[in-house]
Amino acid sequence: MTLALGLLAAGCSDKGEKAAAPPRLVSAFQVGMTEQLGQRQFQGLAKAEREAVLSFRVPGQIFTLPARVGQNIEAGAVVATLDASPYQAEVTRLSADLDNARADLKLKTDQYDRVMPLVKSGTYPKSRGDDALSAKQGSEARVASVQSALDRARIDLDLTVLKSPFAGRVVAVYPETFEEVRTQQQIVRVVDINSLEAVIDIPETLISLVPRIETMEARFDAFPDVPVQGKIVEIGSEASAVTRTFPVTVGMQQPKDALVLPGMAGNFRVTAINTAGATAAMVVPPASIRPLEPGKDAMAVWVVDPASGKVALRPVMVGRIVQGGIEIKDGLKPGDWVVSAGANSLADGEIVRLPKAPEAAKAPAGDAS
Repeated sequence: MTLALGLLAAGCSDKGEKAAAPPRLVSAFQVGMTEQLGQRQFQGLAKAEREAVLSFRVPGQIFTLPARVGQNIEAGAVVATLDASPYQAEVTRLSADLDNARADLKLKTDQYDRVMPLVKSGTYPKSRGDDALSAKQGSEARVASVQSALDRARIDLDLTVLKSPFAGRVVAVYPETFEEVRTQQQIVRVVDINSLEAVIDIPETLISLVPRIETMEARFDAFPDVPVQGKIVEIGSEASAVTRTFPVTVGMQQPKDALVLPGMAGNFRVTAINTAGATAAMVVPPASIRPLEPGKDAMAVWVVDPASGKVALRPVMVGRIVQGGIEIKDGLKPGDWVVSAGANSLADGEIVRLPKAPEAAKAPAGDAS
């Protein structure tokens, strides 16, 4: 009986013990490993660098709608017009009002010019001169008011003609001829397909290397044999909370041998990397940097030892702010694993887990790498 109770107690004790918690996973990246960029391909969708949804700034009835989907148009080309007769009538009415106001002003000015010498000589009382001046000023104000209204009416008349602000292609026409449209209602959508761009998602483990990219090459699924050259034009400064990737915008020019349209999917790869000074200066995200000691100016980053999994706070010399983050002049070497998020919640010597390195994408056919 005593033995049975002992075994039962031991079993309950084993079940009550908590399993040791596994090391927590940290967001980290390797600095200075530029060769990793050339081993990866990134997906992206082409879009026009410039696009505009054109709309009228005045309401009215569509009178002409020459724009057609798929049509190439020049800058300043007319894409739609409104029935201008109501606006023309308003301009005519105000023009007549302005003529009347100017005639009245001339009359009041002549009266003022006749009265003031007699007021000064004492023939007329001062109140007579004040009345003449007030009448003249009232006429001047009316002329200014009607002139302002006429200027506004002429602007509205000009706004009945809708023109494209740049050369491009019409990709959508929304209303029909003779349809009544309101102010700011979408009429025509135009895109400039000569200049393209695409947003690709770069993992946080590679984002610090992006500023070193000189050129990229895109091959779109619709034209796999037509390489399109591109350059980095914008680097996102905030990672997606879901994918932990940074948006990077690649700018491209329309190739001569194909017509890449907005929405086409393609694969992007790095073709040239600037490796000069790669060991002298590196770039890390701002979230990686923290004070070495609270209240001190010295900065540091958490560096992970991949063999032991332990983190250590390493002092660094911070440089200038550049695309992709903050330059580190000293304290890191190529291949160091730097924690990119949660730098304020770690403890020196804490054991953590590094993210799994993504598999290198296969080089495209015909590529020697």
